[in-house]
Amino acid sequence: MSEAVLFERRDEEYLPTELAGSPWHPAMLHGGAPAALMAYGLEQAVANPALQPTRLTIDLVRPIPKAPLRMSTRNLRTGKRIVLQEITLSADDKPVAIATGLFIQPHPVTVPDYAPRHPLPLPAPDTLQDVSFRDVLFSGKDGMPPGLHTTIQMRPASGLREQGQGAAWLRLPANILADTANSPFMLAALTSDFSNGVGQLSLGNNQGTINADISLQLLRLPQPGWIGIDARTWLQDNGLAMVQAQLYDGVGLIGQVTQSAMPMLEYSR
Repeated sequence: MSEAVLFERRDEEYLPTELAGSPWHPAMLHGGAPAALMAYGLEQAVANPALQPTRLTIDLVRPIPKAPLRMSTRNLRTGKRIVLQEITLSADDKPVAIATGLFIQPHPVTVPDYAPRHPLPLPAPDTLQDVSFRDVLFSGKDGMPPGLHTTIQMRPASGLREQGQGAAWLRLPANILADTANSPFMLAALTSDFSNGVGQLSLGNNQGTINADISLQLLRLPQPGWIGIDARTWLQDNGLAMVQAQLYDGVGLIGQVTQSAMPMLEYSR
């Protein structure tokens, strides 16, 4: 197990390391790190391996600080085939993110020949080269604080020119939580936040967009290894944007992501 981790656990608190940091501010976390932590919390609360996570919706209600975090869960619905769970992430007793997770019991079926198919549109990750997010999206800026953006491994599958569309494979060479193996759901949640980065739309003058939420839907859990993102950002002249992305593993489509985004005028919400 890797010694590199995003969070250490101390009693009921989760302590972020510098690997969980954000490129936007040295005192804040990258959205992918708390997304993965909340996915872990939901899995622990549901605690039923017969149920598969199929939807994770996260509202990032405040910038998440690089500070001790606590999680609390609440069961919203338990049925014969579904469980709906809510989780709140707090810092200094203030909610910073609220999420719901929908878990469904799979039931095998025969997929008819006429059903739509979604072939893998990305070149295989082992045919591509590693590139740093720092170099692609931040022009190799000096003095940028380390964080998840410098920890994640990335292999672009298209040109990432900050023109509102892009595709890349991502892999995390670290543990999300100390002494805990990364689950496929945790990795999918972490990767989903990068949709805005892969599909980043520059507005000029070093101004881009930042997402205020994450909605991840999963057809199935990803296989071990790289997770691919194919993302688009749609921006209106009112300053509101929508990010849409498909997620892949080496076999094919695993799910999709949508995000609400806005111009980053300053680091505040």
